[in-house]
Amino acid sequence: MYDNEDEIKRKRRILFITIAVIITLIIILLIFLFIRSKNNENVTEPKELTCELKATGTLNENNVYTSEVIIEFKNMQMEELGIYNYGISDSNTPIYNKKTKYVINTNGNHVVYGYVEDANGNTGNCKIEVETSLTQPTCELEVISGTVGENDWYTSDVVVGFKSKNSNNENVTIEKYYIEKKISDLNNEDVIKGEVPDENIDKYTIKDNQTTQLNGYVIDSNGTKGMCSITIKKDADTPTCSLKVISGTQNSSGIYTSEVTVGFNTKDDKTSEVTEFGIGTAENYTEETAVVTASGTTTIYGYVKDSAGNKGNCSIQIKRPTAPPDPPEKPQSYPSCTLEVVGSLSGNTYLGNTTVRFKSKGSTNGASITSYGIGTSAQLNGQDSYTITTAGNFNIYGMVKDSNGKTATCGPVNLNVQIPTLLSSNVKVGDYVAYDAGTWGSSAAIPTTNKNFGGYESGKSKNSSVKCRNEDTSTASGWRVLSVNGSTVTIIHAGISECYYHDVTSADEAISTLNNRARTTYMNSFASDARMMTLNDYNSNTTFQNIGSHYYMATRKDNTTLYYVSYTGRLSGGSARANGVRPIVVLKSNVTTTGKNSNGAWVLILDGNISKDFDTNITYPKSYIELFNNTIEKVEEIINRIVKN
Repeated sequence: MYDNEDEIKRKRRILFITIAVIITLIIILLIFLFIRSKNNENVTEPKELTCELKATGTLNENNVYTSEVIIEFKNMQMEELGIYNYGISDSNTPIYNKKTKYVINTNGNHVVYGYVEDANGNTGNCKIEVETSLTQPTCELEVISGTVGENDWYTSDVVVGFKSKNSNNENVTIEKYYIEKKISDLNNEDVIKGEVPDENIDKYTIKDNQTTQLNGYVIDSNGTKGMCSITIKKDADTPTCSLKVISGTQNSSGIYTSEVTVGFNTKDDKTSEVTEFGIGTAENYTEETAVVTASGTTTIYGYVKDSAGNKGNCSIQIKRPTAPPDPPEKPQSYPSCTLEVVGSLSGNTYLGNTTVRFKSKGSTNGASITSYGIGTSAQLNGQDSYTITTAGNFNIYGMVKDSNGKTATCGPVNLNVQIPTLLSSNVKVGDYVAYDAGTWGSSAAIPTTNKNFGGYESGKSKNSSVKCRNEDTSTASGWRVLSVNGSTVTIIHAGISECYYHDVTSADEAISTLNNRARTTYMNSFASDARMMTLNDYNSNTTFQNIGSHYYMATRKDNTTLYYVSYTGRLSGGSARANGVRPIVVLKSNVTTTGKNSNGAWVLILDGNISKDFDTNITYPKSYIELFNNTIEKVEEIINRIVKN
């Protein structure tokens, strides 16, 4: 039996509702499963972090660090790994101190830990073990040579060297060492590096009279530095003194008519201090005054000694009325002596080691000399000679005694001694030098045309004014130091230049002639080479680019002209007239000096001969100078016109 239409509609409605409910339940189930899966994605399982440490330092073959060691994280990019907390320490308990380095500077076995932590609380740790053996090298300084005086002073140059240099570790060696003069302290610990000698890094020679502290440094193969020091007191100065009359009546003839008391006027020492002194006719250091009652001339001596033991003396002569001689009872003996000096004398100065010795000694009436002596005071010391090896002023005395017990003195011989030193170790660029370039020959005639090469008039002194033309005045004084290279000194003529001419069509020939002329004119026993100033000299030494007067240089600018420098220092091409070519002389390396002369120029010495001093006090009339400068301006104006045209 079939359902009616209404029943059919009702069943269809129930079916549709059932299907809709089922679909809704399925959708709700799918949404639930989707939400649950998302929640599961946000929940992570705890994870373990890892890290690694590395060590940086000097590692020997035994895997022991011999220098300071720095511990760091190895290849750890903290932000990329999500690590926000970390630390390094020697504690096995986690310490997050935000440190990425740990420094080990003590000996022993060390364990260092690293700790890391991320934002989710995950942690990790690592460790490294290192062994260190840190040592500091040591050294000791000692005096190698030097004359020992008194009270810990030295009276000569003192050479100091290393007594020992120890690395204090069998696996470490001393790589470097040197000695230097202490300059000052910094924070009472570190020493500012001072003067390091050129002679040798293993020794240092103290030449100055003063108290000097030397520091020795040793550096091992690990780069660790150790230091030692020594203090040296040097006083090689001879103390000085002078005497004066404290009391006594003197007549118009300079003779004292009463007894005379003599005492010290001055007692000085440059470095230490005078500690002992005395006055008398023989050396003593007890009496501070001396009384003269004897007739005739009496020499009273003052004796001084400084704290280093150096001795000096001075003297004064006292004249009293001569008493009539006693009637001779028996033949008297009269000893006598004379002294002579052996040395290289220049003027009033001896150069180098100088010896005073007896020229003669004897007595009269059959008596013989039984004892004698020479020294800085009258004494019977058994010496036939006395050699001076240091610079200074000295009074040397001789004394003899005959078989009758009679004594006599000779001297004092007053000596001014200077010890020459290398010129190169004294001068600097720009210093004046007293250089004698020889005598001009007959070929150095005044030129008459610009086709000739000329110079001074025959027989004319180099220090005299020479007229090359009516508007030109020149002189050959004024040598100055151009350069110092090792023991070689090069000088340049920096006075008002000579007048030369050259052929305008042959600058090369003029250059060759100029240089040949320099070698024949300026060479002497002091020189090893001579030539004319070149463009290279001009460019390499700004001190002498502008010497105050115009000059040419023996280096061609082109085929027809030479380089020209105006009196203002401006460089340009030359012209037909090469006025003022500058000679340059290279001195021999063994040239020595004892100092400057009265004009401020260094005196040259070679084989015991002192060079002649130039007269540096020459003056010129104002009209000559104005004429010279006006001539230069005219020459420059002509050159500028030629260049423009």
